[in-house]
Amino acid sequence: MPEGPEERSGLVVLRVAEVAQFQEKILRAILNGDLEDVVVTPQQIVFGTQILIRNSNLAGNMKLMIDTEIERGNRREASIQAANSMNAIQKVSSTAAKVERALGPADYEELANLYRLVRVELNSLYDLLPPEKKDLYNGYFVSVTEYEKKIAEGVYNPDLDGVLKFDYDK
Repeated sequence: MPEGPEERSGLVVLRVAEVAQFQEKILRAILNGDLEDVVVTPQQIVFGTQILIRNSNLAGNMKLMIDTEIERGNRREASIQAANSMNAIQKVSSTAAKVERALGPADYEELANLYRLVRVELNSLYDLLPPEKKDLYNGYFVSVTEYEKKIAEGVYNPDLDGVLKFDYDK
């Protein structure tokens, strides 16, 4: 049986923060009337948030990051930030789950603010990494983002672009 992929905890934290930012932007655009024909339901928020938590293994990746990459003197603060992050993302889901009607402007604003809180908490955790780890994960993040952009634009060609790989030894 082949080995499973190696966890890249800092990259997961960055990617989940990116998703939170994207969700916040969509909700604010709906709230501001910039996306008139877009409807988001409470169930979509609940379901999507739970899938994000599970598929990202966010709690496990934050623990891995704290245990192996955060300097010992910052681990207590990192643990607090990780707990705050999990509480914030769970609050998105629980807040949406309480809505038993179509989302209204106050709901969109509250959920957008919660997504912002998730992003801020995750970024605060990420900022506790040593500079060389932040540089490494930022490089991974840029590579993944460029790869996804090519796929989204329909211009990705594996024969020309190759397979997305990271040189973990550098």
